[in-house]
Amino acid sequence: MARRRRRDHGGTGARETRAAIRVVAAVLAAEELVPPAVVHGDFGLHNVFWAGPQISGLLDFDNACLGDPAMDLAPLVGAFGAAAVTDIAGAEVVARAQLHRASLSLQVAAAAHLAGDHGLREFALGNFSDRFRRGTLYDPGPRPGAPEP
Repeated sequence: MARRRRRDHGGTGARETRAAIRVVAAVLAAEELVPPAVVHGDFGLHNVFWAGPQISGLLDFDNACLGDPAMDLAPLVGAFGAAAVTDIAGAEVVARAQLHRASLSLQVAAAAHLAGDHGLREFALGNFSDRFRRGTLYDPGPRPGAPEP
């Protein structure tokens, strides 16, 4: 009889599930060592106003909280790659930002689950699985054509 591989929610297999557990544990451990600061909580390029190369404003503060400042660098790691972000922040902060980047899809999946949005939860878990399989959970690497941070 052929053995069937157990599948969890969102089409995540056992390897992805173990990776998710490791990511969450790593984020929690890293945050224990960092004094909390005010963070935006959704510091993606979609929430930044620009005046030429300078940031002129931010919007969407509904996710602002006390937390690890590296949390706000996670979307920048996704947009530009960790090496580019290291040019504007120290390596230790960027390493934590990479942990936060790895957990972003899991955070969306958890929020969607709590809100009863099954479709978004499945999409987010699929995104985590895709990143895991491609080896880009922590850093997508340099992004061709991406502007400088």
